[in-house]
Amino acid sequence: MSGASGAPLTVELLRQLRENHPEVETHLIVTRGGEMTLNQETDMTLAELQKLATVCHSNTNIGAAPASGSFKSMGMIVVPCSMKTVAGVVSGYSDNLLLRAADVMIKERRKLVLVARESPLSTIHLRNLYEASQLGAVILPPC
Repeated sequence: MSGASGAPLTVELLRQLRENHPEVETHLIVTRGGEMTLNQETDMTLAELQKLATVCHSNTNIGAAPASGSFKSMGMIVVPCSMKTVAGVVSGYSDNLLLRAADVMIKERRKLVLVARESPLSTIHLRNLYEASQLGAVILPPC
């Protein structure tokens, strides 16, 4: 979960996975901006959100399991996905766990879904989204 608007999307995704696909192990990574947005857009605390996930990781823990290609996963969903996060993914600027985990998805050719939240889109945003798609990411605007 990055800092773009759309925190309720993260909450609902985790709820749906927990209720309808309990066999899926979810790993939650929340950026500092994501936590701020959660507080602004929902009545939920970070601790309450974390209870919806199977495992929670600190975004500063660059050595956590999702940072390694040997960590097997079905894929990764960044919801919501800020344009800052898209830029980090495209450039390979993996200075936190969320970006490093996304980088692993790309290098291992696993599914990476970016639920990009921005409007209107600038030429820079469009270029970065195009590049992310070229790298194999699925761009899924929540509309």
